[in-house]
Amino acid sequence: MQIEKLTENKIRITLNTQDLEENNIDLHSFMSNSPESQDLFCNVLDRAEKEIGFITKDYKLIIEALAVPERSFYFNCYSNCSWKGYKEKIKS
Repeated sequence: MQIEKLTENKIRITLNTQDLEENNIDLHSFMSNSPESQDLFCNVLDRAEKEIGFITKDYKLIIEALAVPERSFYFNCYSNCSWKGYKEKIKS
């Protein structure tokens, strides 16, 4: 598992299948938004706050989820930004 701070209000979380196995989550459960995968994601966001200061409390989040080669997943998480600003970012 890797957490990178990309900007003040954007991080990238990288998870792989080994991370899922270590948390007793199979790929199907993870992809179906199970309570276990939600707990894992909340724990990762708590870790991001402690390690790099990415605060999510009382903020709406925008999450981009991408499956990448080598059985990994990227999650780009944006906090404290407007939906309009986000849509403009992804168009460019």
